Amino acid sequence: MVADLELYLVDKNDTSWSLRPWLVLVHFGIPFAETSFVAAEVDTPQKIREVSPTGRVPALRVGSRVVWESLAIIETLADRHPEFAIWPSDAGLRMHARSIAAEMHAGFTELRRHCTMNLVLRTRVELDPARRAELDRFERMVEAARAEALPGPFLFGEFSAADAMLAPVATRIVSYGLEVGPVTRAWVDAIYALPAFQRWEAEANAERRVRPVAHHIGKPFAGTHRERVPDGPCFAVIFANQRAAESSDYDAVADRMVALAASAQGYLGHASARGSDGFGITVSYWASLADVASFRALSEHRHAQHAGRERYYAHYDLRVARVERRVFFEGGVRSSSGP
Repeated sequence: MVADLELYLVDKNDTSWSLRPWLVLVHFGIPFAETSFVAAEVDTPQKIREVSPTGRVPALRVGSRVVWESLAIIETLADRHPEFAIWPSDAGLRMHARSIAAEMHAGFTELRRHCTMNLVLRTRVELDPARRAELDRFERMVEAARAEALPGPFLFGEFSAADAMLAPVATRIVSYGLEVGPVTRAWVDAIYALPAFQRWEAEANAERRVRPVAHHIGKPFAGTHRERVPDGPCFAVIFANQRAAESSDYDAVADRMVALAASAQGYLGHASARGSDGFGITVSYWASLADVASFRALSEHRHAQHAGRERYYAHYDLRVARVERRVFFEGGVRSSSGP
């Protein structure tokens, strides 16, 4: 028998958008089937495109139809299950809850982009003024909801769709050690104590033991040399480096940086090589200098840069260049692009 509801998602450690409807489904005990694609597998983008019109997850199959976008999925679940208080039952509180859910869905782009979801990460970063302003606005939303003074630890007392929509920021606060006030901290603690969230976290940890690190998320990147090196014009970041003494966590951090770059705005591809003497070169390609600067400023990336200077490299040389022309030879055929 085919399940009436089927939720499509990818690796739980890294996917904040899918967390939202999943929490609603699990918390309220709504039966559903789950199809979780492995982000690192080369055919995953095609599999997602076969079930989602945007080529992204989450997507929810409802009978013969598909609903995409986390907020639309939650609204669909609320329509189908009026017996559950997925949104607050009071009309005024529903207005409030839907407003902050929509603001969350459409905004906070700097905070989401520069503090990417990584459940297992535990670090501490300082936010620049733009991201700090977004986190301050987030705290005002949490405080205004809690000021309704309803019994219970969540935004409007009992867990609702509003909590599900804001929950991914709770993971950023924990993962990046972000400083927040006592009201927000209490709400974050309530999210982490929620049985549905604890189940998500446990399943994310189980996945990490058996799934490879994602080198691409939702991108048509099969890993061939032709795909790794774009034609241009574009910008190349050339990172030549000499490894220092071996560090046990280097490979994991390097894999994570590849995954982080591949999911960043403006990333076009990369190629990398390392010799037996420990000398290596990685060239990554970007659509614009702004995209290069944006990736460089990511909190996780800055943390890895610091570790590189402290432990990973004896020395390195980083240069940024504009790619004007490309000449390609393969199988006896030479081709070129650019002037």
